[in-house]
Amino acid sequence: MTFEFNDKNKNQYFQSLAINSILLVAGILIQYFFGSIQKTWFSFPGNFYFAIAFILIVTGLFFLFKNKSWINLLNSSPFAIISVTFLGLLTILLGSIVLDHQHEGSPMHELGHRLGLDNITQTWFFGFSFIAVLINLWLAILKRSLVFQRKNITFLLNHFGLFLVLFAGVLGQGDLVRLTMDIYLDKAEWRAKDNNGRIVELPIALELKKFTVDYYPNKLYIIDKEGNSLPAKKPVSFLLEKAGSSQQLLDWKITLKKYLPDAVFVGNKEFAASTMWGASSAAKIIVENTKTGKKEEHWICAGNFQYSPLTVELDKDKTLVMAPAEAKKYESVVDIYQKEDKKVVSDTIQVNHPIKVDGWKIYQVSYDDKLGKWSELSVVELVHDPWLPLVYFGIFILMAGTVAF
Repeated sequence: MTFEFNDKNKNQYFQSLAINSILLVAGILIQYFFGSIQKTWFSFPGNFYFAIAFILIVTGLFFLFKNKSWINLLNSSPFAIISVTFLGLLTILLGSIVLDHQHEGSPMHELGHRLGLDNITQTWFFGFSFIAVLINLWLAILKRSLVFQRKNITFLLNHFGLFLVLFAGVLGQGDLVRLTMDIYLDKAEWRAKDNNGRIVELPIALELKKFTVDYYPNKLYIIDKEGNSLPAKKPVSFLLEKAGSSQQLLDWKITLKKYLPDAVFVGNKEFAASTMWGASSAAKIIVENTKTGKKEEHWICAGNFQYSPLTVELDKDKTLVMAPAEAKKYESVVDIYQKEDKKVVSDTIQVNHPIKVDGWKIYQVSYDDKLGKWSELSVVELVHDPWLPLVYFGIFILMAGTVAF
């Protein structure tokens, strides 16, 4: 596609800039004085009525005034470039602003809240800019659809796919439901909480049957009296992967003799491998001061809710510690109940591998990290987005237009 910058084209850029600027200013003023767009306005059936009204009104205006200059302006490339630029800048610049709740009540925080910077998609200025982009897309689709040419098929598929993605993606926000649920071992839970802490009863229930965590090996660090890892600018660690491996940490060479991911204290600063409840990570190491040549053998333990950490004092200012192991993956085996179905289904929820139940996607979120692998609590997120299939359909059409022709 080529863009000719003639006098007509130049005027369309100026007019497009003026229209989008007016919409932006009007949206900011409405936002400031009247507040954000209510989410309930775009919940079903309100968003469905808006979609029908938008398509009928814009289509009617096009066929009534398709030869008018203002219709040609609204479906022009200059208007598309300017409106998309406005929407993109609003999304990237303002959408990246995070209101600091520590300064809640301050004039700047109150201004940001009134301008809707804590939820930009519900602001009037975002809404006006978004509608400008949709109008341009829909008018361009209507204009090209009147002339059947092979080269127009790609244009129509790409633009209609993008229109569906934007249209369904934003309008569907009113029906998007995100809830968190705490599920406990052998207890069926039918209730979840929304972002405001309100309890919501669901048509499905989850019961935790088993929770497992896989960990990376622990790491050793040297810390100062304040508990800061050393060296301060770039702390160095020793990953306890293989017996016999060594690592230089400042003036000390640390050699791993034995690593026990699950161990219990057996007295005299000794540990033994055990899978009993509350076991902690421990390691037997050789600590050599490379300046003096002094060698010592020690047990070191990360500690947990059951055991206190066991550290190695290197000198009066430095201590060798074992950091808690980092979770590699964790998952919940659950039984799933539905009010309309007496059948109980078992499934496994993993991080980044949600399960689908009755229109809900269920994600593994967290657990009781204090108890770790012994946790009897699993926290999951339930997401219900009825407009998502339409978004996926739009993406499919967009890809078809890119690949097929």
